[in-house]
Amino acid sequence: MSTENSSLADRIAIRELIDRYSYAVNERDWQAFESCFAEDAVWDVGKPFNFRMQGRSSILDVARAKISEEDFVIQTPHATVIWLDGDRARAHSTMREIVSSGGGAKGIQMMGTYADELTRSSGEWRFTSRVFRVTTINFTAPVGDCYKEWATR
Repeated sequence: MSTENSSLADRIAIRELIDRYSYAVNERDWQAFESCFAEDAVWDVGKPFNFRMQGRSSILDVARAKISEEDFVIQTPHATVIWLDGDRARAHSTMREIVSSGGGAKGIQMMGTYADELTRSSGEWRFTSRVFRVTTINFTAPVGDCYKEWATR
């Protein structure tokens, strides 16, 4: 495979990882969520949430607890830029997230940025560091009814 084709394949795989992360959050697919992180990964979320977790199992436990409380969480990543360096990479993505909780009585609508560090091991890209910073946040419930039903995973 040429270097150009290898670079394109890596970029597609990294973008797929970023999308799989959001899919896992949106669908509460905890197995898919956990598979996105390296064993010793760091997940760092700044103001106004302020938490930092290290280790794939700790990250999974916190995400599962926080997201399972909500009626729904919808993340949409976009504007992703990727920098490759062999088996390591960095990526930045803009994220829009809408959260409904309390039967639609509460919620969050926010935009922010993920700054990711990634590594390729055994042919798979995973996050070694996932840092999220909120750009803007509105603690307002999204308008409309929720029709999503999740299977227990």
